[in-house]
Amino acid sequence: MPLPRGLRRRCEGILADLDLPAPFTVEGFRASLERRRNRPIVMEPLPPFGRDAPCGLWIALPSVDVVLYEQHTTQAHQDLIKLHELGHVLCEHTGVLELRQLTGLMPDLTPEFLARAMGLGRTSYTTVEEQEAEMIALLLADLASTDRPGPDRASTAASRRLADSLLPPVQPFRRRRRS
Repeated sequence: MPLPRGLRRRCEGILADLDLPAPFTVEGFRASLERRRNRPIVMEPLPPFGRDAPCGLWIALPSVDVVLYEQHTTQAHQDLIKLHELGHVLCEHTGVLELRQLTGLMPDLTPEFLARAMGLGRTSYTTVEEQEAEMIALLLADLASTDRPGPDRASTAASRRLADSLLPPVQPFRRRRRS
């Protein structure tokens, strides 16, 4: 599926309005976003939910934002998941997992509690919200990789190849010539 027109430019504009930490770190970004929203943001590893579980999740509780991330993966992947979920927080996206899926993942929490945590009318992420959060994560991950000193350059190159493979190739604009 092609990316929405202007997605990267829109996400760059969102990030341009922020006071990003220098050098950039995921933790520094979390703290900056926490100050901007004037509410705590807690990041915790996801409990083992099984193969069909998401690798990241943002739950907006009444007094705190909780970002859950897959812990059984590389640090670079964990950072990308955290940045993706923080992208949802930054953009104040309204979608989350369907209540049925979430109660299946967290059987100890009542459906009523989860519905309140999710907010009314928040049933699923739209594709645009996912693409926006992912683009913000990739832009921030790129910023983090350029702020990192030397020895990580090999993993940075690998991360860029991975990110490039996840995005469809950009086709140059071609004007049609009139005959």
